[in-house]
Amino acid sequence: MTLDELADSEELRHRIRRLLSVFRSIAVHMVAHDQDSQESALHLAGRVGAIGRAAVAPIAGGTDLESLVLDELLAQGVYRAPIVIDGPEIYLNAKAAELVRLAIHELATNAIKFGALSQSQTQLRVLWWFTGPAGSRLHIVWSEDGVRMASEAQRNPGFGSLVVKRLIASELHGRGDMLFLNKGVLCTIEIPSSEALLLND
Repeated sequence: MTLDELADSEELRHRIRRLLSVFRSIAVHMVAHDQDSQESALHLAGRVGAIGRAAVAPIAGGTDLESLVLDELLAQGVYRAPIVIDGPEIYLNAKAAELVRLAIHELATNAIKFGALSQSQTQLRVLWWFTGPAGSRLHIVWSEDGVRMASEAQRNPGFGSLVVKRLIASELHGRGDMLFLNKGVLCTIEIPSSEALLLND
């Protein structure tokens, strides 16, 4: 086995461990919070699908963030027309792509059920940009407007909140928040660029 093959093999093992860790987090959360068995099964299927899409994404070459957002929306039957998706062309490394993909999946699921994708005359924006010296911080924002928020959504922040608030911090040394506002969900994610981007040698 060459050094390159060994490095790829080690990265694959790390990737499998990360995905299994995320899956365990999903299982623990669902046992603790989900009550309706049919709805739980649908949620689990959607989350496994998101993990599956992350698992088959190539390790080399990175994942284009715009394509990632569109893929997760299209996977749930959502099309781009009423949505603003904008930011510089960037490629996420495998670790960041896995977690950002799962966060976008959870946000889209919530929006279809309660938020901007469940009602007319609403707005949804998914934007990203850099701040700091030499673009050292990546910001990703999911912003809904014009939504009549259901009380259930406001009372029960779900697995998406766990991904944004805990996994982004623990796995990517970033920070995130998910606010259930009267006008819709506002999710903010901030990650060090060194942790998020595919870096060229």
